[in-house]
Amino acid sequence: MKKQVRLLVAALVLIGLLFIPKLFSMDYYMHMFVMSEIYTVLALSLALIVGFSGQVSMGHAAFYGIGAYVSALLSVNFGFSFWVTIWIAGIAAGVVSFMIGVLVLRLRGHFLAITTAFFGILVGLVFNNWTTLTNGPMGISGIPRPTPFHFAGFNMVVQTRAHYYYLGLAFAALVTFIVYRLINSRIGNALIAIRENEELARSIGIDAMAYKVFAFTVGGGLAGMAGSFYAHYILFISPVTFTVGESINILVMIIFGGMTTLFGPILGAVFLTVLPEFLRIAGSLRLVIYGVALVVFIIWMPLGVWGSLKSFWMGQRQASLQTARENPERL
Repeated sequence: MKKQVRLLVAALVLIGLLFIPKLFSMDYYMHMFVMSEIYTVLALSLALIVGFSGQVSMGHAAFYGIGAYVSALLSVNFGFSFWVTIWIAGIAAGVVSFMIGVLVLRLRGHFLAITTAFFGILVGLVFNNWTTLTNGPMGISGIPRPTPFHFAGFNMVVQTRAHYYYLGLAFAALVTFIVYRLINSRIGNALIAIRENEELARSIGIDAMAYKVFAFTVGGGLAGMAGSFYAHYILFISPVTFTVGESINILVMIIFGGMTTLFGPILGAVFLTVLPEFLRIAGSLRLVIYGVALVVFIIWMPLGVWGSLKSFWMGQRQASLQTARENPERL
């Protein structure tokens, strides 16, 4: 029954998501939803590193930027299609994240956070100063839209924001499925064991370093694919998008939603992408209200919104079961 309820809820959510372009047809709203999908992928990819393996990363936007630049350069300079470059961008970002992971994941805590932040700064300097390749602060313009996609009689054209929304929805759903399968596998169990107690995990034969590098590589690769999608959606990229500040923004999303859950990062990505736009009516106080709201949520819900709700529900369920055991005559 529990599985049937989950499937029913998932089906209703999917139907609601499919009808969003019909309910919110303005480009302004559709842009927010498309960006929410991109941030959903970024949040899930970072949650795999921070939430499930317990490694603090402050340079996630660097992999996001590497994917965006690789995809843009291949498309603009060599005429590659988005359907090819998105995979190459993911592989390129994954290779870089693998190399960085091998070098830095022996560090822990604030040492790891500072090192990954420096890596993010370094990548930003490369984007800004390697002008012959990246065009420096001027960025790369003229990035083409995804070409029409034909498969088994199905034709897909990506021109409007609604088209991007449906493409982004499929992308976010695929990444959600990948992360779900990972965290509910032996790999996920090993990552959680490392997060909870790395020394104990090592004592029972888990190769902690290998699993941490694996999570770092997969997370970086998914971020690179999100960067490719972003580049072919905005059609222009520049270094100002891929800063350490953006890494912190993604980190705040998973903390807000609940980094140790699957749906927490999704909730955080969507809510923190949409909320600042609705707060524009507050004018100059927008950022103040946004900051206060984040502080309040983090203080009162340290497990994140979804994590706290899940913990409360599990507590209530446990209390009900305990009451039933103590008073069987009520059954």
